[in-house]
Amino acid sequence: MRFLDVIKTRRSVRHFQNRSLSEATLMSILEAGCAAPSAHNSQPWRFVVLRGEKKDALAEFLFSVSREKRYRSFTGFYVNRLLRHSARMIKEAPAVIAVFNAATFMSKVERYFPYSRREILHTMEIQSVAAAVENMLLATHAQGLGAVWLGVPLLIPQELIEDFFKTRDELMAIMPIGYPATMRTVEKKVDLSEHVEFWG
Repeated sequence: MRFLDVIKTRRSVRHFQNRSLSEATLMSILEAGCAAPSAHNSQPWRFVVLRGEKKDALAEFLFSVSREKRYRSFTGFYVNRLLRHSARMIKEAPAVIAVFNAATFMSKVERYFPYSRREILHTMEIQSVAAAVENMLLATHAQGLGAVWLGVPLLIPQELIEDFFKTRDELMAIMPIGYPATMRTVEKKVDLSEHVEFWG
């Protein structure tokens, strides 16, 4: 498949076949993530691959948060519904990649930018991790697989995320990956002219 065709035909996949993924396939996807550009080559991403019981525990974690009344001030009805939908995708997929920002850019370069706003440096980390996620999504599609970038779990209270993953790294994305059970048509994108300006 031509590279531009990979980009143009990729779409989010939310239903998966009951087929396992090989270690080699997962490693090739992770390698694509690590090949992404990053601010000052800081490579601030960290990937946690969940399979089997660990993956199912993540799905149950999302289900439990969505059901707990005490968390509704953090989540709310609509978010709870999306958390349950996310949990079903995680349960169905053979593997899930949790993507974290390990803040290696901030720790390495903060002393060189003492007068810069910390939130700008943090934005550069987020941009770097997002590039890694996009690389993995494209690598997944190029191999005939499907994936979806889940952001809703980020709305879970931070202390609960830290407790489940045993880390204080910042959760950026959760990606269920597998063989698509159904193929969606590619949604029509807004015309290019609505996004682009040429100056000069």
